Amino acid sequence: MRRLFTLFLGILMVSGVFAQRPEAVIKKATAKPVIDGVFDDVWAITDSNSIEKPYTGTVPTLGEPGETYWKALWDEDGFYLIVNVTDNEYFPNYVKGSGNPWDYDKPEIYFDVNYVLEDAQGPSSASSGHHQMAPDMTLAKEEGVLTTESNGRQHAFKVDKPNYVAEYFVPWSSLTDREGIEVDKTNVVGFDITINDSDPENDTRRRSVWANDGTVGESWVNMDDSGWITFEGAESGTYIEKITLEGGSITEDNGTFQVVATILPENASNKNLKWTVATKEGSTGRASISSTGLVTAIMDGVVVVTGAGMDGSYEDATCEIVISGQKITVDEINIVKNGKFDLFDEVTFAPTSWGNWVDGETYGTVPVVTDGVAVLNSTGAHASENWHYQFNQTNLAGMPDIPYIVSFVAWADNDRNITFDFEDTSGNNYNRYGVSSDPESNGRSEWTFPITTDPTKYTFHVTFDQMVETTVQKIQFMLSQATGTVYLDSVSVVSEADMGLVPVLQNKAETFQVYPNPVDTKLHVTLTSAGEKVAIFNSLGVKMEEVVVPGTHHVFDVSRYSKGLYFVKSKDTVVKFVK
Repeated sequence: MRRLFTLFLGILMVSGVFAQRPEAVIKKATAKPVIDGVFDDVWAITDSNSIEKPYTGTVPTLGEPGETYWKALWDEDGFYLIVNVTDNEYFPNYVKGSGNPWDYDKPEIYFDVNYVLEDAQGPSSASSGHHQMAPDMTLAKEEGVLTTESNGRQHAFKVDKPNYVAEYFVPWSSLTDREGIEVDKTNVVGFDITINDSDPENDTRRRSVWANDGTVGESWVNMDDSGWITFEGAESGTYIEKITLEGGSITEDNGTFQVVATILPENASNKNLKWTVATKEGSTGRASISSTGLVTAIMDGVVVVTGAGMDGSYEDATCEIVISGQKITVDEINIVKNGKFDLFDEVTFAPTSWGNWVDGETYGTVPVVTDGVAVLNSTGAHASENWHYQFNQTNLAGMPDIPYIVSFVAWADNDRNITFDFEDTSGNNYNRYGVSSDPESNGRSEWTFPITTDPTKYTFHVTFDQMVETTVQKIQFMLSQATGTVYLDSVSVVSEADMGLVPVLQNKAETFQVYPNPVDTKLHVTLTSAGEKVAIFNSLGVKMEEVVVPGTHHVFDVSRYSKGLYFVKSKDTVVKFVK
């Protein structure tokens, strides 16, 4: 079906039905361009494409027609792009020293790799098959310094003021459609480039584009008016014809099982599989699965594992895993990742699995983790809007039409209100996709309520009644209607059915948790309530240190301790650990 659609689309293009849409044929590279912002000899084999169409009537100062342009090449590894910008003044946001980067000089690159290209969506809808590449220009990058991102994408800028060249490499593996399938180079791809332009004497964003002039909205939100590109000489690979999976069992608590896949034919071009796991109908089994098919048990019962081809063949297969011997923890049934803020970047202290957006320097600093607590510093207050300071987590795995209990510990350095919500993407109009009868809610999945300087556990209720196929689930805290520092800990979203397990689990558990045990350097202590006093004693009863934990989690640095037996005491409970 996919290949038939491509053929039909090609017929429409030839017939001129979409004659107004810019199109380009991308040639195959005869040598790999060096990503350094310099026009290598290989770029001479391909044509230039002018970026001269004004966005919504704005008039950028980007030279004469044809002086600002892009060229592209491809090979088996990925897509190569070079952009030449002729400007009258070089004015990125770092030159001004403030402001949003997208309001000042820099390019934005857009891809739509879905097979149905006109879907009224853009990269703002996560996992939608639309992609943006828009790295910020910085002083350190002015001389063609190569930057490689975690997904393998690369870029470099070469600045010759007031003009500059931007060069990019985009691996095919980073361009996936809404189903997670890598882009098929034999198909038409939506593509566009926006050049943001600003000048000191005219400090407003003006834009030139290759294709989308803003009639349907900016490409970030809607790529329906983007241009189209095809790849000269691209050939279809060998598709997967059959997948066989071997199931098994897990009997140990938190045990694992590696699902083995047999893929035919053996010479299939792309053998990567998208792995999912689900509870078998009529069972209680639950597990997680990695990108390589490693299953980790959570709850006794039977789960069904699916491995689906990512080559466009739409072949898939299933197997069953029988799970027993599990001792469930609350963390395992929490759909929020890293809700206790145990994990963070050791350089920036940014919490793992969480994101943020702060509207320029006016509204605050980026969140960090201190002593297992998320510290959110909002420095500017907006009169009526709360969304200029955002702290969020996307891609939650909530189920539709079942009740959930939301809880977290929060406090601040001054009494104030905070807001949080469950919201969809801009492609779905930021819909609050849940319903709540809590008095603090707006009737949908948005709550505003007061917090104080005392750490307090807050509990709310929600049912996700308006999720659609394209919903990207997000929990988001918004703080820009007041100033000061907000502290957040122990965020959990657990279904009411699963929450029924919690009392049973807590009765079996220790009053507080100490891990890892044995420990080398960092000892984590998770408490059952905020504001408790915690002390560490050695085997002779000598107190090593003592703290009052403002939240429910604290990290002790025990690297200086001698090897041996120690004790952690909180209230009337003592837990031993080994250094």
